[in-house]
Amino acid sequence: MNKSLILNAIKKEKNIKTNKDFANFLGIKATTLSMWYKRNSFDIELVFKKCEDINPEWLLTGEGSMLKQDVLLEKSSKNLIPLYDDVATIGGTEIVADVQGVSETTEYIDAGDWFKGVTAAIRHYGNSMQEYPNGCILALRKITNIRGIVWGHNYVIETNDTRVTKRMQTCPDDDDCIMAYSTNTETYPDGRLVHEPFKIYKEDIQQIFLVIGRVVKEYSSDPVYTIQNN
Repeated sequence: MNKSLILNAIKKEKNIKTNKDFANFLGIKATTLSMWYKRNSFDIELVFKKCEDINPEWLLTGEGSMLKQDVLLEKSSKNLIPLYDDVATIGGTEIVADVQGVSETTEYIDAGDWFKGVTAAIRHYGNSMQEYPNGCILALRKITNIRGIVWGHNYVIETNDTRVTKRMQTCPDDDDCIMAYSTNTETYPDGRLVHEPFKIYKEDIQQIFLVIGRVVKEYSSDPVYTIQNN
């Protein structure tokens, strides 16, 4: 990597004409700047402190966009889904999920042309929903009104006590509830369902998210695969 080219690019971006003025801008002696050019090296920490608008990755490698604002523009043009990796949903009722507020995004998933309209992504744990492997990432779209639920589809429902992923249906004997079903129909020896359906009272619902699809990483060295619901 040619560090001299990086220095010249910064000088051009700052509209500095001479190396003497460039040295003054950086707060170093002209002889120090001359030595940087000669040795094809520079003090990265010093340069970054003087040029905080510069993309640090570009400063280190010379690759990518030079300015931070250009990096942000590139990200905004992509379909980036915020992943809240400190929030989890469960498929059953055997454990309680974390329902604390999320302060910031853990990372972003570049979904390309997939999952349009998705507002968030979180981890899913448990085995009651056969289509969602334990530890996979669910791509979610927030539903603002319970009337927007399409019965027979999978949703993440957050209540006062827990957060679960279930297939939602109407409750035939109680208009104040909805029914949450598992797709894993495993039974005990006596025929009873391991993952029985249960009621969720509408007044207890805090948030509702439609599950748009899932992201699964098959192996640690393999790429990430995205699978979208129909």
